[in-house]
Amino acid sequence: MFIVIFLRWLRGSVRFRAEFGSVERLISLCAKNGVPLWNCRRTDYVFTGYTTVFGYHRMHRLARKAGVRTRVTERQGAPFLVHRYRKRVGILIGALLCAAFLIIMQQFILVIEVQGCKNLEPQQMVNALQELGVTRGTWKRSVNPLEVKRQLLLMVKELSWATLNLHGNTATLIVRERTMPPPKIDTGVPANVVASRDGQIKRLEVRDGIAVRREGDTVRAGELIVSGVFEDRWGSTHFVRANAQAIAHAPETITIEIPLVQQSCCLTGKVVKRSYLEAFGVKLPLFLYSKLEGNYKLESRTQAPALFGFELPFEVTSENYIFYEKEEYTLREESALQIAKRKLDAQERKNPHEKVLSRSVDAVCEDGKLVLKANYLIEEDIAKQVEIPIIDRARGEDSKEERESGY
Repeated sequence: MFIVIFLRWLRGSVRFRAEFGSVERLISLCAKNGVPLWNCRRTDYVFTGYTTVFGYHRMHRLARKAGVRTRVTERQGAPFLVHRYRKRVGILIGALLCAAFLIIMQQFILVIEVQGCKNLEPQQMVNALQELGVTRGTWKRSVNPLEVKRQLLLMVKELSWATLNLHGNTATLIVRERTMPPPKIDTGVPANVVASRDGQIKRLEVRDGIAVRREGDTVRAGELIVSGVFEDRWGSTHFVRANAQAIAHAPETITIEIPLVQQSCCLTGKVVKRSYLEAFGVKLPLFLYSKLEGNYKLESRTQAPALFGFELPFEVTSENYIFYEKEEYTLREESALQIAKRKLDAQERKNPHEKVLSRSVDAVCEDGKLVLKANYLIEEDIAKQVEIPIIDRARGEDSKEERESGY
């Protein structure tokens, strides 16, 4: 319906008034001769309706045959608007400049959309496109979608497929993420099993290699537990990839320090707001510059304004400078202890242990601060594989090429 109304406005329409004579015959003649009529109304003596500009000229001749007198009561549409302002050249120039601006702007990328991201952040893909030269304000003809796709797959290893579609002012990047395989272990490279931390071995299960430690032995970090080098009964040396599980009791200490003299930030109530307009890589300040003095905290937010659900081709950055003053105050030991315990709980949740055998917490005040020490006895697997470099004596270098992983 909107299209019909727009086309009628574009062609121009008139509201007419018909009276006297045979209005019914006039309507029949209009239908026979293809004169469009709509929104017609009939009262006791007057018939009103709408028709096109050319339809009214034809209807005027048909009205004479029916003995009806017609008169235009209202004119609507673009032809009458153009006729009214025909002497105002500035409007025509402005319309031409607007049309030229719209045609030129169609040749640039103004909106970048990313679709298909699940684990990756869309902003990461936008940053990758920027490194490849696809940004807001980029000339579309300078962008090769096939080359961008190839470079993007080489740059972002988490992608298995990608495509860049250019439609209008929008560049749409559609990606598919790769299912990453588990880390590979080169079983052909010999290795020893060493202790990853200090502890006392409580249970040792050797799968490959020769054990050099027994259950109940105490080891330090880096000491050998299972060797991947052994000799057979004929005196030949063999290398294997030692593999074992060494369950040990290991001590661990977490220290939390809370200064008793603290600094707090008291807001002064002064806030300075500044805004920037960024378009086509140019950042324009929307304020008069003045130097900022004092302590302040900066809050920044960048967003692209939207109109009817479509992003506009520029960004507005709003910055708030919140001023504050520093004040010193002294914590009581009880308050400092509560703060230290909360930090200790947070650290324990951040790095949970598989099994905690014992836990003791001591607090002491020294040198103007409260020191909270938590001592743990934990049970965990301290076995760690360390590869054995194989030296080719003839060449004096490693006989194996360096590689990250592989079976």
